[in-house]
Amino acid sequence: MAISEYQKNGKTFYKVYVQCRGKKHRQIRLQKLIKDIESLAVARREERQWLQELARQVEKLEGKGLLWSEVLYRWESSALSGSLGKKLNRFTVKDHMSRLKRYTQPWLDLIASDLNKADGRRVLAYAESLGAKKSLLNSIKSSINLIYGWGVEEGLITGSNLSGKSPVFGLGLEAKEEKIKPILTLNEVRRFLLEAKIQKHPWYPVWAFAVLTGMRSGELQALEWGDVDEKNGIIRVSKSFNKRINTTKCPKNGTWRNVDISSQLQEIISELKNARLNAKYVLPQHPEWKHGDAGKVLRMFLERIGINKDVVFHTLRACFATHLLSTGVEPLKVMRMGGWSDLKTFQIYLRMSGVDVRGVAEGLQVLPESRDLDKVIPLFR
Repeated sequence: MAISEYQKNGKTFYKVYVQCRGKKHRQIRLQKLIKDIESLAVARREERQWLQELARQVEKLEGKGLLWSEVLYRWESSALSGSLGKKLNRFTVKDHMSRLKRYTQPWLDLIASDLNKADGRRVLAYAESLGAKKSLLNSIKSSINLIYGWGVEEGLITGSNLSGKSPVFGLGLEAKEEKIKPILTLNEVRRFLLEAKIQKHPWYPVWAFAVLTGMRSGELQALEWGDVDEKNGIIRVSKSFNKRINTTKCPKNGTWRNVDISSQLQEIISELKNARLNAKYVLPQHPEWKHGDAGKVLRMFLERIGINKDVVFHTLRACFATHLLSTGVEPLKVMRMGGWSDLKTFQIYLRMSGVDVRGVAEGLQVLPESRDLDKVIPLFR
């Protein structure tokens, strides 16, 4: 590193030579020569600025000074090329990237290894200021934990003070007021399906199947006649349609399951066999279904028959679980048939059905009985 003076065309100029070596890998060396500087003050300023810039570039080359934005793009390239071990769907990769580029925007120009818990709290507050609710905040945290952890494992994020955990790891989210999700009562379900059948609505068999089986929308779409075993009274649920990639995949929890064919479901199956025996799929493949508008069709029909509730197609799955639990079916059996693997997720249906507290207070007998009152009242008189 040096500043030297020289003459050119009878005028004094200065040149600056700056060099920076890696601390971890001494073979890494960057250098810069700036010539024709007209003043010593400017030369000194150039020297300071280039020293800082070359030091930053060397840190990048050593894998310890990558910006958060650079870690993101390296993860994206690895994910799309299948270098992560488990090949991720390109739409999943896109979701992670778009989520983090938007909601971690304050981090993009910061060195990833310098990020700390305070930065984590600030970025979550930033996401909230953009309107992110608790579910989205949890998704943001999951994406950060995933990519930051990968960066640490790959040696792209290093440092003496690094714990290996992301800046948002362990940060709790403020509990928000829980709202009861809208659901159709048992009478509303019966009325809704009756009206749909009377009016010969094209979605009637789909809605009936959803309520009677608890199957997810994509699972219903992918259901083929080979999955229906009428002899043994079961439906084998082993695949689900993904509209984003326009193909079938495994069910949400990654495992297949059996669904019981009730007598009412058997009626629907018999009607569909007469109408769609030569079709590949059991249920009609409506265009709105493939375009993700199944909930809109359901709401429009319910409003037309006087049921004004802000429901979605998934509400029919909630109706299946809630009303089946209300009849006294064991929760474990409902979970198994509906494909719920997480008891915490399933708890909401137990609460909505009320079976988790039904009969609990019956043993608390504290009010006076009528025969006791008959003895006490004459004494007062």
